[in-house]
Amino acid sequence: MMNAVPEASADPDVPGAPADYVDLLRVVNGGIFGSVVLFGAELVDRMQFSADSVDGAPVVLGRESWFCFGKVGEDPLFLDRRDGSVWGFPDQGITWWQSDVFERLAAGLGEFLVDQVFGPGYPALAGVRDDDQWQRLLVECRARFPKG
Repeated sequence: MMNAVPEASADPDVPGAPADYVDLLRVVNGGIFGSVVLFGAELVDRMQFSADSVDGAPVVLGRESWFCFGKVGEDPLFLDRRDGSVWGFPDQGITWWQSDVFERLAAGLGEFLVDQVFGPGYPALAGVRDDDQWQRLLVECRARFPKG
């Protein structure tokens, strides 16, 4: 499935999840937006292994500090439990946990969604070409519905 937006969860049961992520589930229960996947309530707990520390990895994570809420391609996306900022491993042609580049992508989940999933930052985040279906939709929407 290329793009999917599952129906919201009225009362998401995700113990230990950051409040912003739980709020998102009340609007949409995860979704697929081109190369970006936001995990739904039924999957997110099983995906927390991405926050586990890996011996020899250049970046040390840990579930107490990081919450994995989605991925771009195969690279996980994390919420910093301290301040709610969004972090990820940019695609560098290597397996994400072997990378020493771990970047802050947005100040919070809302900013990340508006700017990088539904906005002009998507191509850089996803490393996509013009034939990406989600990118074409975003371009068409901006052309048909310009701000103003």
